[in-house]
Amino acid sequence: MDTPLINGISYSWGNIVLVLFGVPVKGITEIEYTSKQKKENNYGAGTKAVSRGYGNEEFDASITLYREELARIKAAAPGKNIMKIPPFPIQIAWINETGQVDSVSLKACEFTELAFKAAQGDTSHKIKLPLIVADIQE
Repeated sequence: MDTPLINGISYSWGNIVLVLFGVPVKGITEIEYTSKQKKENNYGAGTKAVSRGYGNEEFDASITLYREELARIKAAAPGKNIMKIPPFPIQIAWINETGQVDSVSLKACEFTELAFKAAQGDTSHKIKLPLIVADIQE
């Protein structure tokens, strides 16, 4: 696997720009996404696979935001419920010092859960929001 290097420097969190609802999000602390496809050997006579079957591709993601960022999203959501927001895209871009862009687009995202956790000693409140995703285009 080739690692994208810029003058010997690998991409880092500081190179990421995430766009949600058409606006770059500053209060994000984590983005995670997964693409997977079920693949299964098919067996016939004997003990070895005679073919392979391919199932659906599945995509999911999550973003972690500061509570203040979530409040901005909720304020614009139908009924202030983020799970009622219609499907939306998320664009993620890694931008290097020379302006070159490497990007990923998460298509038809919807929030699936809202949970909150805080503990003594926390200096900020972060909320992880799971997403259902229709496609991931790189």
